[in-house]
Amino acid sequence: MNDETGKIVRLGVLFRGAALIGLLAGLTACASSMSSMSPFSPPPADPSSPVAAAANAAAQDSKHASAPRFIDIPPIPTDVRTPVEFKKAVGAEKVAADKLKRETAPSTWTLSDTEGYASKARKLGKAPPSDIPTDADRAATEAFAKAARDRAIAPPSKPQ
Repeated sequence: MNDETGKIVRLGVLFRGAALIGLLAGLTACASSMSSMSPFSPPPADPSSPVAAAANAAAQDSKHASAPRFIDIPPIPTDVRTPVEFKKAVGAEKVAADKLKRETAPSTWTLSDTEGYASKARKLGKAPPSDIPTDADRAATEAFAKAARDRAIAPPSKPQ
């Protein structure tokens, strides 16, 4: 029975080979069916779109664009924090968060002197006294309105 292990190994190699052949056949079929489409070229614009001509022209221009050069790569920024500085900043934020949680935990503060606060707010928010119209102001307003009514002309009536 121990001498039969060679058959099992040969069968495993055979099945792996068949799976690899099936995979390659599937990939070949996919590649041949997609040969007309390239993932690197833009799809054509919808002809019914009002900007189709401009989109197709832009796509044609992008095909003739030159590839970037190594000299076009910007220099490495120098104002970026180091990992140690990031670690310090994160630690400072954690300390501030812990302090805020301690200071605003339940039962750590109470309201007091609310009436004093309200009176200060009322003093600051007091509106200035408005100009109350006098009898002379009212008479001038009525005279202006009467003059406007006297000048007014009725619109012409529609012919019937």
